[in-house]
This record gives sequence, C-alpha cells and structure tokens, in this order.
Amino acid sequence: MSTPDQPVPDQPTAEERFERAVAGLRELPPTGAVTFRGITSPTGTQPGVVVPRGITATSRDLVVATAGMTSPGIAVVVMHTGRDVAPVSAVPEAQEVALLPGTVLYTGRFLQVAGHTVELVEQLMPTDEQQWASQLTNDAVAQLMRAVATTITNAQGRTPPVDPAYCARFAVPIA
Repeated sequence: MSTPDQPVPDQPTAEERFERAVAGLRELPPTGAVTFRGITSPTGTQPGVVVPRGITATSRDLVVATAGMTSPGIAVVVMHTGRDVAPVSAVPEAQEVALLPGTVLYTGRFLQVAGHTVELVEQLMPTDEQQWASQLTNDAVAQLMRAVATTITNAQGRTPPVDPAYCARFAVPIA
C-alpha cells in the first residue's frame, strides 16, 4: 500500500506480463508429451500448418482438458518441446503442459475414435534441410489412437479434479 509521499509502482502492461510469462516458460526444460485440449479446429478445416502467437495450454489429463467430457471437442496434441508447468502451477492437478508462441503445429487431421471425432494436432519439427516435418508414421498414429480410445473410455463419467472454470483454458481456439 502506498502513502501520499510514496509513488505507486508502475503496473506492467498486458504485453509485458505476456512477455514475462513466455520468458518464464522458456526457463522450464522442454518435454515431449501427448496431451489434450477440449476444442478442435472448426469443422471442415483442411489439414494445414498453424503457428500460434499465444501460449497454448494443454493437459495430460483428458478429463481436465475437456471439463469432464463436456467441452466442444477433443484434440490430441503430440508435442516435442512443451513446457510442463505442473511443478510451478497453483493448480498442479491440471497437469498442464504449455506450448510456446511460434510452435509450428499441423492441425486439421480428424479421426473417429471411440465414438468421438478427435483432432490430431502435431508439433512439426525442422529437418536438416530446414523444412518442417511430421515425426508420426501411420503406424504410430494408429497406435496412438488405440491408446486415446482407451483414455476416452476411461474418462466417461469422471469429474475433473480441478475447478471446471479452470478447465476452460484448454477449450479456447489456438491463436
């Protein structure tokens, strides 16, 4: 609290807070993971590359990412350089893994899994020729979707271990 003879410290702008958050995330070690989001690209989206300008929140827990399977969709995110924020999170039960701005994602691949339309979102990685490439083979995708089918089945009827309002962060469009 300031008094009349003490100046009020300048509050950081939204842009400065964002830059500080990204700088903090960069300090965390990169991790590969399969995570989830509670939203997909719009119906009819053709497969293509998206490069988010913001931080993309995902969760290792499908129930959290979909607010107990009530969100608008299911996306499976295969990442190579995510940042596991659970150890520093105020809500570690959310099992959040964030993607930094500028991460190159391949979106728009929709598959039918356990009675649900699921979007596969994959982080593309640079090749030696500085091209962006998928790391997933058809066999790897098939194996992953079998595991996702089991995860979806196990998620049915479960309540998120966190406040459902917190889960909303996993159901905003990638931007």
